[in-house]
Order: sequence, then C-alpha cells, then structure tokens
Amino acid sequence: MPNLRNHSIAAVALIMALAWCSYRAGAQNPAPSAKTHPERTWTSVNGNTVQASFAREAEGKIYLNRPDGSTVATTRAKLSPDDLAWIDAATNPEQAAKTFSFSKATMRETNRMEQYRKVRRLIIRTYANLTNNDRDDKTLAFLERDALSMYGWQFVASDCYLTPSGKKGKVKEMYFCPQEPVALREAVEMVRDKFTITLPDPVLIKEVMYQGEKAWEVQNPPDYLLRVVMLANDETGHIKRFDIHFPRPK
Repeated sequence: MPNLRNHSIAAVALIMALAWCSYRAGAQNPAPSAKTHPERTWTSVNGNTVQASFAREAEGKIYLNRPDGSTVATTRAKLSPDDLAWIDAATNPEQAAKTFSFSKATMRETNRMEQYRKVRRLIIRTYANLTNNDRDDKTLAFLERDALSMYGWQFVASDCYLTPSGKKGKVKEMYFCPQEPVALREAVEMVRDKFTITLPDPVLIKEVMYQGEKAWEVQNPPDYLLRVVMLANDETGHIKRFDIHFPRPK
C-alpha cells in the first residue's frame, strides 16, 4: 500500500508552494490604489475636443490620459462647464452640485408640452437693448400689461437700472411666471425657444441656491444676459418662475 503519511506531507508542501507563488504575484502586481476613470470626450471652451480619461487635478492643473499613453495638462479655465461638472462629481460627489444637460426637443416633444404651447415667443434681446423704460407707453410696460392676455404668462414683472436723473433706464431683471409650474425639460425648452435665447446644444443647467430657494441656472448664456435662473417648486421640483438678469450699463 502507498505510504499515506508521505502523500499528506507532499500535498501540504504543494499547497504552501502555491500560496507562496500567489503572494509573490500579488506583491509584484499590487492593486492600483488610485481610482480609474472611463475614457470620455473632453471639450475646451473654444470647441476643440480630445478623447482621454481623467487622471488627477493638482496644483491648478487637470491631467488627462490619452489612449496612446500620453498625458495632457490643462486648466479649469480652458474646459467646458460640462467637463468641470463631471470632474466635480467624480472627485467629490458629496459636494458637487447637480448638473443636467438637455438637447433640443423635437417637434413631437414640444407638441406635448402644455405650458410651452401656451406662451408666445418673444425676443429677450429686444428688452436688453431698451434704454428708457420710464413711461407706461413703452415696450416693457406693454409686455407687463398684456402678460396673460397676449403672451400667455401668468405674471411678468421687471426691475430697471436707474439713470443719473433717477428714471428707469436699461432693464436689470425680468420675471416670468407660467400659468402652471413647468417640468424641468419643458422649462429648458421654453428658455431656449420662447425667449429666443441662443444657447449651446445641449443646454447645461446647474443646481444653485437662489434667494434662499432651490433653483437651476442656465450655463453659458449670451453676453447680453448676466444670468438665467429657474426657480423650482419645493414639492414637485417643477419650475415656477424664470428670472432673467441683464448686465449693468457701461
């Protein structure tokens, strides 16, 4: 009969040898400690793109690893808001503000948007160019007077910068309330189409605190606007008011 004791010793020795080899392999190829990020398309503020994965952000620089093994260094000022939002969410998800992007809706989609169809299109840039809003027979006053009957808004109001003589000069802010709170997707389309504001596609919006309330701010507005902010209803999250801010006169 074979010697069972010798077989047992040999089996133990084999197991120990395999364990040692496994330990050595782990020591030579340790698991990466840094989090790896997926490859994505990065866009600069001037429209150039690069395919790369996020490596790290350090000392004011953002480092991206390209598929060929090379590393690209850039700064926050040179990256699009969408890229910056992605970095913030990836590196500090608890502190990063929520961001969403919305591509232009199709005609089929807008046909199902009830509040979108109720309001009349206006060119907000027209109001940015007004220099005198002091009288009740001016363009701005007509819009506020006919807000519901002609334009479909429940309420429209404004605030103006004052001229040196104390009269209402250029528009400072405009406020638009829809007849009913609007879903976020529909609200973004209203900003784009009903105010005739040229925006990048997709439109990027960012969650902000505004006048003590939760709101969404439209990113990258044209230079004749200062801010476009959409105030949200606390219970439903739907948009209850559109606030449009204009830069101070030069």
